[in-house]
Amino acid sequence: MPFVKSLLFWLFIGCTSLLAEVVQAQTCPVTPNAPACTFEVTDARTGTVVDRLCVGRPVRFTPCSSRDLSLVYTYQVTQGNAVLPNPCGPGFVPASTTYTPTQAGFITVTENSQAVGGSISTIYYQVFQVVDSPAPNFTVAACAPGSVQVTLPDTPYDSYDVQIGSGTPVTAAPGAIVSYPVPAGANSVTVTGRYTDNRLCTNSATKPILQLAAPSALVIRSITLQGANALLDVAPLATGYRYFVEREDASGVYQPLLAAVQNSTTSFTVPNAQPGRYRLRTADACSEAVSTSSPIATLTLTATPAERRNELTWLLLDNPTAYELTRNGTPVAVPLQPAARAYSDTSVTCGVQYTYRLTARFAGTSTSVSNEVQVRATATQPPATPRLFASFDLRNRIVLTATVPRAPTTGQLTYTSGTRQLATTPSRSLRDSSVTTFSPGSAPCFQVSFVDDCLNRSADSAPFCPALLAAELVDFRGSSVRLTWSELRGATGLSYRLLVLNPDNSVLRSLPVASGTTYVDAAPPATSQQVRYRLEITGASLPGPSYSNIASVTRRLEAFVPTAFTPNGDGLNDVLEVKGRFLKTYRFTVVDRNGQEVFQSTNPSQTWDGRVRNQPPVPGSFVWRFEAIDEAGQLVVQRGTVTIVK
Repeated sequence: MPFVKSLLFWLFIGCTSLLAEVVQAQTCPVTPNAPACTFEVTDARTGTVVDRLCVGRPVRFTPCSSRDLSLVYTYQVTQGNAVLPNPCGPGFVPASTTYTPTQAGFITVTENSQAVGGSISTIYYQVFQVVDSPAPNFTVAACAPGSVQVTLPDTPYDSYDVQIGSGTPVTAAPGAIVSYPVPAGANSVTVTGRYTDNRLCTNSATKPILQLAAPSALVIRSITLQGANALLDVAPLATGYRYFVEREDASGVYQPLLAAVQNSTTSFTVPNAQPGRYRLRTADACSEAVSTSSPIATLTLTATPAERRNELTWLLLDNPTAYELTRNGTPVAVPLQPAARAYSDTSVTCGVQYTYRLTARFAGTSTSVSNEVQVRATATQPPATPRLFASFDLRNRIVLTATVPRAPTTGQLTYTSGTRQLATTPSRSLRDSSVTTFSPGSAPCFQVSFVDDCLNRSADSAPFCPALLAAELVDFRGSSVRLTWSELRGATGLSYRLLVLNPDNSVLRSLPVASGTTYVDAAPPATSQQVRYRLEITGASLPGPSYSNIASVTRRLEAFVPTAFTPNGDGLNDVLEVKGRFLKTYRFTVVDRNGQEVFQSTNPSQTWDGRVRNQPPVPGSFVWRFEAIDEAGQLVVQRGTVTIVK
């Protein structure tokens, strides 16, 4: 210790360079037997002695009054708990210097006291906590008018003062959730955080009081059983409140259903719902019961099959004012009395699966909707006779469509054409590609029969014979086309329309044909080599248009090439070009007498000016060849010669 005192003495009288060399790597040595009070921390603004420091608030370090005030006191601050200065020499500042903490945590304040002559030197230190003072991060939950709930944060303050409007602040503990009355005119909450051992480290925050609208009337408009769940449709609910679905137990007490889920402001789902009465309860943050709705009972439906009927029974605790029964989604007009709990449905067909749902209507607008039940009817009587409809598709296949009254999907259908059986299938639609010769005199007819799922067979349907259409050229060049067809059989009150089609089978134009089975088209499309026709037959007794097959005729593709041309620049007959009928894509080739190709084109816009390898035209003869695939897929080849004349 004398060595340290000597060093401090030389530091005091100015020999600082020597001291720096000696203590450069030495931590300040702590003087033993520190007095009861070494030094204090005082707030620089108020002079108040504090035990905890505040971030951003300056303080001073002063020796206690019991110390020798003739000594020179200097102080140094290091970050951390019990972290002494190293090196011990530089960095100490006079006691009059203020220190402002910049971050929360712990600091070590080291004091160095020396006599003027340097004969006495002590090193003492104290550890202080530095705390931050952020604005309290509290939350405000609105309750019904007249009260508010405040949730205080757990940290960092030791306590909080809560002030409603301009009222008297009330102290509350960290983490507390407290409801407060709201005086008339108050519209804000102010929370101030405080530390127990430093009331100067404080901060406050103010938030508005959210005013809840008065709770809306609770009305359950409907309760619907959906599988194992119950769906509640309610009148629109006011926001900001909590809502609970409750069910009446055996003793008549309503118990909350914790598994119930609120889907929206008008909908709730109760998983695994049990039969009984349900109601809705509302609460806010301050109270567990604000109001409740009137109860509504569930409606549980069951169905069992019997001979030519389905027996329906249901469970309902309260009598409604009326019932509505649906079968396969369609209302059934049945006279059900409010006290009824059973019904026999005799309008059923064997093998058909039916879906039932019952709705009970109560006074006002509330309804209770049952679960859906499905049952397959049984019977021993023959089913109804099916109806058959036939039409050609765009690929000239006959599409058969069968309908069976009261049996839209079940059972087996057997399709026949004369004595030929086409298929036995549950499908209500069948394609037949066997008709490949479209002669109006040999139009096929079709029938269908039905066997239900109880193996009861229906009578055969009436025959249905779709129209067959044929087309032929009236003259060699195809300037007119004759159409003949067979009449459709199997329906009455029919109208016929002849459709002229584009190559992509879209309708180019239509020609009404009021009567007869023949028609001559005197103006077929001039731009199409192949002309396509189709009959459209409509009538009130048909489910939709019935179409004939597509009949087509192909006219001759022709190319016209001159025998000579004069490429002399006089504007007359200067180029060789291909003209003709129905020319779209082709290959036109010109070769010289040596067989060398001199020109080629693939469309009429490409012409030959007589040049051969960019040389001026030279009189002479050339051979040409024309090749094309017509719209019927046939190869067309023409040959000839052409002469260049000057």
